[in-house]
Amino acid sequence: MTARAVLVLFLFTLFGDTGAERGREGNALFEQEKYAAAATAYREGLSTLSDTTGVVYSGLQNNLGLALAREGRLDAARSALQRARRAATTDTQRVRILFNTAIVAAERGDRDAALRAFKAVLLLRPGHAAARFNYEYLKRQQGTRSAPEPSSIEPSPFAKRLKKRAEALVARTQYTTAAALLKDGLRKDSTVQAYQDFTARIEEIAQIARSAP
Repeated sequence: MTARAVLVLFLFTLFGDTGAERGREGNALFEQEKYAAAATAYREGLSTLSDTTGVVYSGLQNNLGLALAREGRLDAARSALQRARRAATTDTQRVRILFNTAIVAAERGDRDAALRAFKAVLLLRPGHAAARFNYEYLKRQQGTRSAPEPSSIEPSPFAKRLKKRAEALVARTQYTTAAALLKDGLRKDSTVQAYQDFTARIEEIAQIARSAP
């Protein structure tokens, strides 16, 4: 089975009184797939707030963005998520909003924006499995579409076995180990070069993890 991107959107659970009550009603409507009604509830919740910062405002904007995305209004969804991100006060909030932003960007067909948002998630949370998977998936798709032709190098049986081992490590998010395995293998067998695009992708993800705070 061919791997596909993980297209999951994450609602915020809303606590409190002002605005949050309408937000909770919106969440219930969202779960019933009544996205237009959910968007209306989120907007009503936002209209009760005098402060455009903080967790309730950010959560309502995030959830509004998700409802709009499910309606197919992707540009409006992107704007709502931008407002949510600006109001976020914690890394936990930012990670969720950035992940949602990346998913909406991918659905809009903006691969570059999706990659930037997934990378931002990984800089904040290197262990975020879904962001890692989606980032690598989109990089692989990008490489497939940009490559003028397949590599002319025929990998040896050793190189093929090595790539399978590296893929198993990637499946466990062990990108640094996988990249090191392939680089070491290249010193022993020049046909490992046939997998240079794969190696470059996982090295980039490994570098993101190393550079994260």
